[in-house]
Parts: sequence; C-alpha cells; structure tokens
Amino acid sequence: MSRREPPRRASAGQVDLPDEATPEQAVPLLDPARLAARLALRRALAAQQVDAARLRGAVIIEVPEAGWVEPVGSAWPEVVDVPGRSTSGGRPGDLAVRPGEWMIFEGEGGPARRSRHPPGYEDEQVALCLWQGQDVLGIAPAPDRQLPPDLRRVADLRLVLAPLDPATLREVAAAVTGSQPRTVLPPELCARLTPALLRLARRPGQTADDFVARAARLAAPAPRAAAAAALDNLPGLDEAVAWGRDLARDLRDYAEGRLAWREIDRGCLLAGPPGTGKTSFAQALAATCGVPLVAASYAGWQSSRGSHLGDLLRAMAATFDQARQAAPCILFIDELEALHTRQTSGQHGDWWTAVIGGLLEQLDGVGGREGVVVVGASNHPEMIDPAILRAGRLDRLITIPLPDRQALAAILRVHLGEDLAGADLARAALHAQGGTGADCAKWVRGARRRARHGRRPVVLDDLLAEIRGAVTMRPEQERRVAAVHEAGHALVQVLEQPGSLRHVSIREDAHSGGHTLSEAPGGDVSEAWLATQLRRLLAGRAAEAVVLGQVTGGSGGPANSDLARATRLALNAETALGLAARPLLWRGWWEGRDVATLLMSRPDLAGRVEARLNAANEEVSRLLRQHRAILDLLVAALLEREVLDGNEVEAIVQARKSSIADAYQ
Repeated sequence: MSRREPPRRASAGQVDLPDEATPEQAVPLLDPARLAARLALRRALAAQQVDAARLRGAVIIEVPEAGWVEPVGSAWPEVVDVPGRSTSGGRPGDLAVRPGEWMIFEGEGGPARRSRHPPGYEDEQVALCLWQGQDVLGIAPAPDRQLPPDLRRVADLRLVLAPLDPATLREVAAAVTGSQPRTVLPPELCARLTPALLRLARRPGQTADDFVARAARLAAPAPRAAAAAALDNLPGLDEAVAWGRDLARDLRDYAEGRLAWREIDRGCLLAGPPGTGKTSFAQALAATCGVPLVAASYAGWQSSRGSHLGDLLRAMAATFDQARQAAPCILFIDELEALHTRQTSGQHGDWWTAVIGGLLEQLDGVGGREGVVVVGASNHPEMIDPAILRAGRLDRLITIPLPDRQALAAILRVHLGEDLAGADLARAALHAQGGTGADCAKWVRGARRRARHGRRPVVLDDLLAEIRGAVTMRPEQERRVAAVHEAGHALVQVLEQPGSLRHVSIREDAHSGGHTLSEAPGGDVSEAWLATQLRRLLAGRAAEAVVLGQVTGGSGGPANSDLARATRLALNAETALGLAARPLLWRGWWEGRDVATLLMSRPDLAGRVEARLNAANEEVSRLLRQHRAILDLLVAALLEREVLDGNEVEAIVQARKSSIADAYQ
C-alpha cells in the first residue's frame, strides 16, 4: 500500500502541467476515467438522497470491476470536498490519524493493496481512524472479500456503482473534448468500457464523436474464432460433446427461469493427453452455450502479481469474481495437475494446503458460484487432489482419448475446409494414428505451405508428406529396431487379448520412434492380471532379444517408458495392491522419482520387484519364440507400411495360424 497526498484543488480530473508550459499547452487535460467516476459517485449519492458535504463515518463502495478502484478513490475527495489518502504500506503503528480527512482502503485493483501487514492490522487502522474522528472509505469490486472485516461490520453507508451508461459517456465525451457527441452507444457496449479503455480512447484535439467512436471500437467484443463456433466441429470427443450439448440446453432453461441452478451440473474434469482438444472443447462449449468463457490456470494466478501466497490467492479470487460477474459463463481452469495434491506435497505442504483450500473455498464456499460452470483440464488426473473431484465440485470425469482412425479423418476434414474436397482421407488417417487434434492442425498447415510454395492447390501427397515427417530420414537399422520392438508389443497384445489392439506404428514423432495403442486392460487385479500386464510392457524389449540377439535402450529412459511402467506396477503390487507374499500391509502407492528412491533404499523390496520382472520377461520371450514366424511377418509389414491397424494385425496372425494348421492336416 502507498500513501497518496491530497489532490491539488484545480478541477476534477485535471492533469497538473509543468511550470514551463506555454499558454497553448495550458488547456486543462481531463482524465476521462476520473471524470466518469466522479459522475457515477454523485449519481449514486443522489439516488440515496445523501448530502456529500455532510457525509461522515464509514462508507463502502462496490465498483463494477477492479479497474474502477483507483479512479473512484481519486474522485472521492473531490465529491465530498475533503482531502483523502490511501492506507500506508509501512510498518504497524505508523498510521498518522488526520481528523477531517478520509482514510481510503482500496480493494482488488487499487495501488494500495500490496499489503505486507500481519493479519488484523487493517482492522486496527479502521478502529484507530474512527475513534479519533477520521472518516474511512473502502472501495472494491467484491467488498465482502477484499475489504477489512471491521470496516464491513461498521459501514454507515454502502454504495453500488453501476457500469458506465450512455448518459455518463456523453457527459464525459463533452467534458474532455469541449464538444457534444452526436453518436450514442448502446448500454451493453458502454458497460464494457473500463477506465483503461476510456483513457486509451482519448487523443488531444479530438472531437467528441471521435472519442466515442474510439471507445466503441475498444469495447467491441473480439470475434470468436471459427474453430470455436460449435461443438459440432470437434469430432472424436463424443462423450464431452454429448455432455456439452446437455449443458447448453440446461443453461438456456436456467436463463429463461425454467430450471433451478441446483439441477445443473456444476462442472467437469477433462482428462487426456496433450493436444487432444481440451482447450478447444472449452471454447466450443462456451460458444454453443452462448455464454462468456473465463480462462485461468495456476501458472497465470502465480505470475499475475507477485510470488507471495496472498498474491496468488487474490488472483484466484479475482478470477472467480470475474466469472460471477459474467454469469452464466464457463470458467476454464487449465493444467489442474499443477496444483499438487496435498497428499504428496513434501516440504512445501503448507503452501499447497493453502492453495488447494483457496480453490475449494471458491468452488463451493459460502459466497456460492451460481451461474458459473467450472471446466477443469488435466493431462494427469491422478495427480489432482481428491477433494477437488468430490461431489458438487468437479465431480464428473470425462476422459478424452487419442482420436481413432475415423476421428482423425474427421478432424483432418475440419481443418482442411475446402481443400482436398471429396478426397478419401482414410490413408492419411491410417498414417496419422497416434496423433492428436493439434497434430492434425499442424499437418494441414504444413500441407498448405507445401502447396503455396509450389503455386498449386493442395494434393493428398502434401498431407501425407507432413504426416510422415522425418520417418524416411532414419537409418534403415533404426527403422528395423523400431519395427521389431513394436511388432513384439502388437503380437503379444493380439495373442493375449484378441480384439483389443487399435493400431501399431513405427512413424517417428516428437515423442518416440514408434508406439502401440490398445484398449485399457480390464478384469480384476490379480496375480494373473499382473503377469499379463508385465508381459505386454516387456514384449518390445523381449522381441529385440529374440530377433536381433541384443536389446537397445528403447524400453528404458523416462518415467513413461516400458521398463519404468513395468517397474512401477511391480513395485505397487508389493506395496499397495495386496499381492505381496509378505507382509500383509499397505505401504503406499508409489509414483515418479519416489519409485527409484524407495528401491535404492530397500534392497529386499527391489529384489522382489526384479524377480517379478524377470519372470514376466522369460514368459514373454518364450511366447515370442513360439510365434517367431508371425513376428517376422509383422516386422516386414511395418517396414513396408509403417502403420497397421488392429484388424490388419489380427488378419496377419490368423492367416499364419491357419497356414500352420493346414500344413499339419
């Protein structure tokens, strides 16, 4: 907080000029924001039949948004014709009470709200001012959260300033330009004008109409991008789109008074890999519902002002305040996993407990959030604090998977628009398997660039070249290793769970040199289930040993590698899943770096985990040797075609089995 001296008694909103100003420069320059605040204050006082000259005691003013705090605080001493100053940012006990002045407490948006005082200090300031005869004013967009509690308790008068209206804008335009405007803006556009926009619209020597026209352009809402026009533009997000359409219907009924807020879903969590369309869904949801979208993230809250916990919590509260003022609306919170769960917060536990507590208070605190639907997004939902996902908060989980072959073709078609009209995109979708919606947009941009540089229309080969990327640049030996590795995964998946393989690819991308995608394993967790999962995870490494006679590092590396996932699963079988021979004890679920730390500190536990991995490796190696001929066929097919869908792999396996059976008849 900073001390503001009493204003010089020139004229309302006048900017002080340097002493050496020439007569031509000495024309008073009026601050349009401060002038608008002064007019709004006088109208609010008149509406309550309050004589500003006789006003004393404690007053609270609620402003439309945070930007109005500073100009209202500056205009107040002019309205009541008494000096005013902001509260001090110094040490406790430094307050110099000045009877006959107004002490001004500025809530969110004012320059004085960078408080480093201990709890309760501002309440002490309020009491000290009042009993010694100094009047107190509080200004905030959300007074019940942003002003000292004791000031709220003792307020003699509460004023609510309405957003800027056409009449006030006309007066402001006439005062700052010296001419009368001929144009009138609609009320909804005037209400969007903030102090910053009013100041941006001002130019020396301009007419009133020019000022109003500039203000109108600044206040006009930005057009929504075509990609966010409707949920219908989001193929591959079937569950999310179905929920979104239901929500849009419910919000229409709510707006028309046919449905109570308690009957509407309060929010959901979108979970899926990066690039699968979570942000695009939020944009399309808001567009389909016809409501504003307010976007936020932990990173945005943390960087909005300072690095202190109080700054972050104020930024979080400001986001929810903005959403409440825009209700009905969609509040989109991205990367929710950045808010570490309190269960694994380590040495920073106090910080995360306060942050999570602040979010929970906003989600379902006493202030409520009627009309605000919260949509969260996360790449790792397992890392989110369970309390955020409880009933009444983000209790609906919608999983957004990687798009399948059919969805990829539809996504490519959306991004292509009129390009390649009528073309069969099945081949492109086959090569694109494993890609995301964001990848599809990138490939289409690349195809158009190729066509543009060639001065011709887009052709299918442009798109295929972008999807294939740098695959053809890899040495043949690297391609063969990738084909052997992925063929091993695919073959074991088909042999042990027929019908579950979606596709296998050796197309290189930014994440890997190939991948195998299958349906999530089902069934009860048992020793047999565990052994099956370990065999599938180790199948790629085992195939390298069987076919090439040696293994590469392709199975290891980061925490999402085959070996890391197998190790983590085997460890948790011993500590958390109840599958350990001894002891019969739950010792926690282990993730990330904690896995390696635990294994290095517990050789006995590491030995049992290694035994499970060795047993699974021997079993899957034996299985692959038994089906070596099929494995070689899959390797050859991958080298030739790069991508095989699940049905194609099943066909190769069944054809080879049939030929072997025929040979023995």
